[in-house]
Amino acid sequence: MSIFGSFSDFIRNTACDGGGFFGPEPEFIPATSEVFKKKRKKACDFKRTVSDSELRKGDVIGVHRIGGVYDHYGIYTGNGKVIHFSDEGSDMGDDIRIRRATLSQFKNGASNVFVIDFEAYRDYVENPELFDFRGLLKLAFDDLFGNEMTIYSPEETVERAESQLEKGKYNLVVNNCEHFAVWCKTGKHESSQVQNFLEAIGSVIIPMS
Repeated sequence: MSIFGSFSDFIRNTACDGGGFFGPEPEFIPATSEVFKKKRKKACDFKRTVSDSELRKGDVIGVHRIGGVYDHYGIYTGNGKVIHFSDEGSDMGDDIRIRRATLSQFKNGASNVFVIDFEAYRDYVENPELFDFRGLLKLAFDDLFGNEMTIYSPEETVERAESQLEKGKYNLVVNNCEHFAVWCKTGKHESSQVQNFLEAIGSVIIPMS
């Protein structure tokens, strides 16, 4: 059960008119309400395809692999160079670590590159209407997690990436290419691909009674 479901029996609907904190006739938001089913967007939802000439120093960039089965991420450092997790000339291998590569090597035959628009993502994260309803739940989330997001400058992003060159113990679940790229830009160690997979697994698991 999601955090929304566990809280739903205690959160009152603040959309009703009238005076008082909860309004004149407070109602409980049911766990089946669409507002609880809405998933919070992730950084990967703010990607846009660009040409090579549009890339800018400090961009978090990515390419689709195996027909879109997964995405591979890196940090564009300018002058046609990228820092990313790789083996010698490949995403896969026995000696995967953070390396510098050419953009061509990073693309590895991919026709398009995308960038993550972290400015748009921050606007979404810091939006007071993030979950499309108001009141106690919004206050609770702000208190627990906050709603401010750091975005490092292009120079800082590249410096962070360069500080990890020849380092990094690759792990598909806890330390992959997306974890690295997002950390360079925001300081957060996150992978939307892993989160999406776990959510998909969770959606088919039948809870124990």
